[in-house]
Amino acid sequence: MQPTSPVAPLPPASQQADGPTGRRFLVPAAVAGVIAVLLPVVWLTGGLDRTPQQPRRAPGQSVDAGKFTVTVLDARVRTARTIFDKKPERYVVVRTRVVNNDKESASLGPGGFRDGIAARTKAGTWVPPDDTDGTMAGIKVSAIEPGLPVEATAMWRMGPADAPKQFTVGVLGWEYGHGFNDKSYRWRVTDRTGGRLAGLLTLPVVGP
Repeated sequence: MQPTSPVAPLPPASQQADGPTGRRFLVPAAVAGVIAVLLPVVWLTGGLDRTPQQPRRAPGQSVDAGKFTVTVLDARVRTARTIFDKKPERYVVVRTRVVNNDKESASLGPGGFRDGIAARTKAGTWVPPDDTDGTMAGIKVSAIEPGLPVEATAMWRMGPADAPKQFTVGVLGWEYGHGFNDKSYRWRVTDRTGGRLAGLLTLPVVGP
């Protein structure tokens, strides 16, 4: 056992100072009562401890999301037919450039890129894309290989009369670790509610 260093005793109470001058400052009871009333109001109204703003990005700026580096390029309205559609549907299509920062390949669909991007609805909630796809050097791909950029698109289905002028997209952050119940180590999205975004973008929508 290693000996511990001696701890210096506290000085006598008469020599302990409450501040640089050693004088105590008393708050009048009336002032203390006003502070007690104001503190809950400040807390409820946001007060000084405001929630930090989400990191806003402009189209063309890269977003470090941990597992991926995502550059959102633009948004446009397009009629398309995915494997889930019986007929062509109108979509808002967001074009991105994605780089996989992991050492293993990542899916463009569920469990991969699709989980890390969302659109904000009018109600303020965040929803994942209805479909995603991608190309690399003009060839269609379903996975993103480490270090090789992929041109990926995320698609949200629209109604027949929808004509948005702007479209808000959130790039979600990823962390590598294990969950509360799942002790296996892997990449996980930090927050699917949109409370902790890696990047927030408001895009003008091109098209009809």
